[in-house]
Amino acid sequence: MRFRFCGDLDCPDWVLAEISTLAKISSVKMKLLCGQVLKDLLGEGIDVSLQIVASGDIKASVAVLSFIFSSAAKHDVDSESLSSELQQLGLPKEHTTGLCKSYEDKHSALQDKLRETSLRCKQK
Repeated sequence: MRFRFCGDLDCPDWVLAEISTLAKISSVKMKLLCGQVLKDLLGEGIDVSLQIVASGDIKASVAVLSFIFSSAAKHDVDSESLSSELQQLGLPKEHTTGLCKSYEDKHSALQDKLRETSLRCKQK
């Protein structure tokens, strides 16, 4: 199956595996983690003092959320489509609601940051 947030390609296997990890944490912790990942993507850094999820899962959770947010912004996916696609992949509705609300709030800023940091070639 193809997903817009993956550039109309199949979802990578590692993302599918980590979605099950995200599904195990509470929706409140998910929303906090989304906020921290978005702050990091925008260049503000992650507050490492927060104990949101078990330390073994934190790197994987941050990686998959970074991929979801940056890929969705890169492909200009709206929050409703992102919510629907993530639910199809097995993320609970409560989790997708929090994730998509965070994404919607920072969508423009995230796209601007990604444009700013992308590699470009100058034409002569």
